[in-house]
Amino acid sequence: YPDDPYDRYWHPSGDIDGVVTVARDNMSFIKNFTDIPGLALAHAITPVSTNATTLTVPLYLKDDTYYYNFYFSEVLEAAYQNKSRSFDFLVDGEKLNDYGSIIPPYQSYWSNYNHRGRRLTAGSNISLVNTANASLPPILNAMEVFKLIKRGLANGTNEND
Repeated sequence: YPDDPYDRYWHPSGDIDGVVTVARDNMSFIKNFTDIPGLALAHAITPVSTNATTLTVPLYLKDDTYYYNFYFSEVLEAAYQNKSRSFDFLVDGEKLNDYGSIIPPYQSYWSNYNHRGRRLTAGSNISLVNTANASLPPILNAMEVFKLIKRGLANGTNEND
């Protein structure tokens, strides 16, 4: 995966009910990132209705402990300048943004990650919920959800990669 420094494969998640994909208004900055491919931030999903206050991403996982990274980057310069998009990050209804509400930066990104692991089930949901002063619905550019494998690899990747 030549575009990703950690050999991750980034692909669209497919159809999610009530969600639309929006394109970034300026792509000139995406080559500047070293830990996530800029193309993973080129688009975002947001609720179809501009009046929506919640974006829910269903997770189809087996019950286990998972780690996650969620990436947020404002796609519209005007929205960032007006600070009209801000939201909270909830997992199964529990607010988890420890550093305050998320206001996605423009031509950069903000990541919400879980480095301790969290028990998730087949019915778990990630919700992005607008704050009281938000006038635009939440967005999500990219996400990773993974679990650690407790056994070693027999034939690992090429160490010269």
